[in-house]
Amino acid sequence: MVGIGLYGLAWDSAYTLFAWTTLGIFFVATVFWLFEVLVLSRAPRGPVEHGLEDIEVRVVTVDAAAVVQGTVNALPEGFAAVRVVAERDIDVAGADVRNVPASFSCAATRKGRALEWARRNVASTAPYVLYLDEDTILRECPGLPDADVVQLSEQPVRSGSWVAYLAEIFRMGFQIEQAVFPRFRYPLYAWGGGFAVRRDLEDRVTWDAETVTEDTNFLWRAFQDPDVDLQFLNVRAMNQAPPSVREMVHQRRRWISGAAADSHLLPLRYRLLSLLRNAAWGLVFVSPALALPFVTPLSIVAFPVVYGYTVAFQLVGLFGWAFLGYWYYGERVRVLAALFLTIPVVAVVHAVGAFWAIFSPTTNFRVTEKVAPEYIPDPRIDAELVGDESDDDPDDRAQEQVVEPPRTQ
Repeated sequence: MVGIGLYGLAWDSAYTLFAWTTLGIFFVATVFWLFEVLVLSRAPRGPVEHGLEDIEVRVVTVDAAAVVQGTVNALPEGFAAVRVVAERDIDVAGADVRNVPASFSCAATRKGRALEWARRNVASTAPYVLYLDEDTILRECPGLPDADVVQLSEQPVRSGSWVAYLAEIFRMGFQIEQAVFPRFRYPLYAWGGGFAVRRDLEDRVTWDAETVTEDTNFLWRAFQDPDVDLQFLNVRAMNQAPPSVREMVHQRRRWISGAAADSHLLPLRYRLLSLLRNAAWGLVFVSPALALPFVTPLSIVAFPVVYGYTVAFQLVGLFGWAFLGYWYYGERVRVLAALFLTIPVVAVVHAVGAFWAIFSPTTNFRVTEKVAPEYIPDPRIDAELVGDESDDDPDDRAQEQVVEPPRTQ
């Protein structure tokens, strides 16, 4: 009996350490997010001073001609130039296509290598370059404020998996914090799918760095100069949610791996903050274990009353981010209902890649699969690029399209 009692005490002590450590990381990350959004609040944006004639668009791809064609078709008229930087020979109507030679080498790899080759070899007279991912649909752009870096807002649309799409809605609820980043000495991350940079800054910083997250790496190196500034432009650039849970897991793993590997570029306080937030994301994967004290008498956690209130606080945050994502999207009520019903599972699945990266970071740049715009079951994409103005349910219209669209990587 003594042995059993000691075993039970050791188990409770170990569980208490795990539970309170995990919950503490969650709590600090959540309180910081609330401080950002509610206290610091959105940074004011300067007036638009640079029209489209001052902006060259560059779309980077491997060889996804059909995907890029949709991106080019959606662009508003008036940009100084529209160029496609491709790793293989493709044809895209309405754009100047440049191919990265196989012989070109630098410290950067994959997308960063293509960006660096274009920086060195594709001349431009425009003061700004607006970088878009191959699947970024930019339907409107008023121009740019006078800042060294301008971050556009992101709005992923469903290209396949409903779970991945709900995870993106949840993520975008959290990611409204990007509007606060101009207030920070170092932005916490970047989204390279809609990212404008002043040409002279790009030439000073370059893309020539070994990383799997070239956008955030560039931003962190750029902001080592205290005179560099950032502005957030609330222009919704639509991109594709991962088509499957598997692709989402690999994508998140790359994001967290890159942020951790590049964190040395940050001063200590920002480095610790970045690592803590990424740890919080990954630990969501094991968060169901925090419910053990509520469902079994075998697990006793220290300070159970405070523990219960803290878990409730985190659950409010979980559903709050889900609702903010729904509000950001302006989605249908039934999508909100589906998100609320599945959010515990969606949040855990969303964290798998981040958890994987904590214990097994990757150095491989895996390109997430994309589909041509006509295969995306979303009326906002169809109305813009396919000419379908009907109000039919996107799922019903998707059934009329090709069941298995060709995917590109």
